[in-house]
Amino acid sequence: MELVRKWNKTAGLVAPGDLQQLEDRHLHDSLALLDFVGNARTLLDVGTGGGFPGIPLAIAVPHIEFTLVERNLRKCSFLRHVVMTLDLTNVNIVNKDVRELARPSKGFEVITARAVAPPHRLWAWCRPLLAKEGRLLLQLSQSHPVPIENAEVNLHDSSGVGFIGVVRQAGS
Repeated sequence: MELVRKWNKTAGLVAPGDLQQLEDRHLHDSLALLDFVGNARTLLDVGTGGGFPGIPLAIAVPHIEFTLVERNLRKCSFLRHVVMTLDLTNVNIVNKDVRELARPSKGFEVITARAVAPPHRLWAWCRPLLAKEGRLLLQLSQSHPVPIENAEVNLHDSSGVGFIGVVRQAGS
C-alpha cells in the first residue's frame, strides 16, 4: 500500500516486521473514518499520539486543513519530523492539552479522537471547538452507543477495528 510506503519513509521509524501490523491495525483503522469526514475543510485530531488517525487522513485528503493536538512534547517532535519528511503542508502540530485549545473563529467541522478518554468526557472537551454543524468521530471498541448528554450518537461498523461513533449536537 502506498500509504505504508510513505509512512515508512519517515527514516525507519517502523521496524520492517511491524509494517503489516501498522497497515492492519493503524492505517486501515484510521482510513475507516474517510466515509464520515465528508466535505469538511477543517479537522482536529485530539490526542493524536503517534499521528493516528490524523496523518493517514491528511495524506488521503490533502484539501483538508488538519490540526493535530498532542500534549506530549516528545510525540509532537516526532510528528513534526513526520510532517516535514512527508511534506504535508496541510498539517499543523499543536503541543497542548485539548482543553487549552482556543476555538477557531468558525470551529472545526470534524474532530477525531482515538483512545483518549471516555466518550462523555471527550464530548465535553470537544463540543466548544466544533463548528455549528460539526461532528465528533470516535473510534470505539464497543458495539452499543454510549449515551452522551446534549448529543446524538450514531454508531457504525468500521472497516478498520471496532466501531465509529458519530456525535453531533442534539437537534442539529
